Amino acid sequence: MANLSQILQELETEDFIWIIYSFIVIGAIVSNELERDWVIKHDGKSYRIFHWINTTIFLVSFLIYLYFVYLNYKHLKESKQYSSLKEVFLNEANFVAACLFLIGGFIYLFTEISSNSLTTAPSELL
Repeated sequence: MANLSQILQELETEDFIWIIYSFIVIGAIVSNELERDWVIKHDGKSYRIFHWINTTIFLVSFLIYLYFVYLNYKHLKESKQYSSLKEVFLNEANFVAACLFLIGGFIYLFTEISSNSLTTAPSELL
């Protein structure tokens, strides 16, 4: 099992991640408003900004998921040495869940980047 200082450090990092998530929520709300402007007014600037915000949100989320995959992998390695079979199973389940979030985050990031040009609004929708 991890020592006390390691656990406290991980919790401090998770606190910081929650602060980042609050900015992600604010960014998503702003992005939705800009997308609404683009749909109603066909404002190309709003289109570029909301896609930039969305790409940034998905990139930051992907990096956070990557951190959780690393953390769960580390816990899994430690648990195989010192834990019961049940704890190992739960750590394996957490690791798989973190990997699935990472894959989902990558897919969202990939589709956001590849489905739209960040410099021009699609003319067929204008």
